Amino acid sequence: MKVSQSIIFTIALIIYTSETFSQGCPACSNPALQSSEKLEAGLDTLKKGNFRATLNVTNGFDYQGGHPHDKGLAQNGQEIIVPLHEHIVELDFGRTELNLEYTFKTNWTIWLRVPFDIKMQKASITYVETVTQYEQSAILRNRDIHHRTENYMGLSDFRLLFAHRINGFLSKKGRLDFAFGTSLPIGKIEENPLELGKEGKKHLHIQFGTGTFDPLLELHYAMGLTDKLSLALFTINKVSLYQNSNKYKGPFEMTTGFSFGYRKTNWLTSRLTFANYTSTWAKWDGENDPNSGLMSYSLTANLTFNLKNGLAITPGYRHPVSQQILSDKGDTFKYGPTFLLTISHKFND
Repeated sequence: MKVSQSIIFTIALIIYTSETFSQGCPACSNPALQSSEKLEAGLDTLKKGNFRATLNVTNGFDYQGGHPHDKGLAQNGQEIIVPLHEHIVELDFGRTELNLEYTFKTNWTIWLRVPFDIKMQKASITYVETVTQYEQSAILRNRDIHHRTENYMGLSDFRLLFAHRINGFLSKKGRLDFAFGTSLPIGKIEENPLELGKEGKKHLHIQFGTGTFDPLLELHYAMGLTDKLSLALFTINKVSLYQNSNKYKGPFEMTTGFSFGYRKTNWLTSRLTFANYTSTWAKWDGENDPNSGLMSYSLTANLTFNLKNGLAITPGYRHPVSQQILSDKGDTFKYGPTFLLTISHKFND
């Protein structure tokens, strides 16, 4: 390894360990951006008794994180200094979310979202400096308490919302869906990984839920600009107000965006969406979680095929445009390609 490269890694290590206790790994958290399946739901009045089921499938590949490190673990669990190296973490994930919507009163609907996540993590080491067999064993032992090559799966927190549709909002061809509700703490939570890491104990950064009931607020606006062209705006928000039983408090999360849709025929619509995802610090017992705090921008292109009997199929692709971690002293993380598929069916329409 060239001397200049070692110097760069050393500087990165000094910056990194000064703030994040060598724990930062944004790839360990779920990077799936929330999406809006409301854009192609139609502008019609919702009649009492209407029922709609939607299956959203999101697959992300080659999401990467990593950080320089100079610590190892001896066989007795004692932390020791070892030659400079880098933890490499890669993550592929799949989210399947079932959305159920029932109109219990004209233009009043209850939404229930049931997500199931699969997270496939791969952890490896890049050696910057020469190591002995003893040091290599200590490096791998230390890596394995922080990141491991493992697959994780389970239900994530459900979302329950009540929504009201306002037709003719701002325009005769416009409608607004206003929704409020709460998350349901179904997903598995973890013990404080920052404290466990300091103690040299095995831990997991990946969680499937917050362990708390988190308020939700969503606005989905769509309007026809012409007979063929439509505009949509949306904001999806979640905020944690208190700590769970493990003293974890989730971040404030907001996804906002706009899109233009073009209806080529009665059965085919194309759409291009620009979205911003912002997540503030999460906290462990009042301490900022170095794996949280992110702002990102993305472009999504999709096609909606409106088939017979209320069935619609929408494949799509999300491309990362840019991203920024809240602290410039934190870890680096890059999104990979993300593929989307939505299958929706209206009943009693």
